[in-house]
Amino acid sequence: MRKQVEERTVREVMTPTPVAVRPSTTVGELKALFEAHDFNAFPVVDEAGALCGMVSKLDFLRMFRPARRRWLPDLRAVWAERVGDIMSAGLIAVEPGDPVVVAVDLMVETKLRTLPVVERRGGKPVLVGIVSRKDLLRCLTIEEDRGHA
Repeated sequence: MRKQVEERTVREVMTPTPVAVRPSTTVGELKALFEAHDFNAFPVVDEAGALCGMVSKLDFLRMFRPARRRWLPDLRAVWAERVGDIMSAGLIAVEPGDPVVVAVDLMVETKLRTLPVVERRGGKPVLVGIVSRKDLLRCLTIEEDRGHA
């Protein structure tokens, strides 16, 4: 069996202009977006389209779970009213010109289901797309070795 990764770039497999939210988006609006779309996470962008974080279903669910091994709930989660209160700000992203294998490696290492795709503009990471595990699966191939008699 031969494994092959086509010589493709992230640009070729990403979803351009993904649905994004702002830090000011309410958690109620976020819940409605999760219900309307079959996405695990949304990129969070500022007014200029610069990526400031990601917010996932897991981030949302954490609002309903008290802090571990403590009787007091996590106040950040209790008082969360906006996406900016619950988003993950540590940015792990790829660029459109990166080879697909870079995105595969990042997803495997981080266990993330989606990665934002950014271009650097004025020193800021501007969101231009998103790539999911499903997008990557489409361009990976496994071929059976066929012996000839």
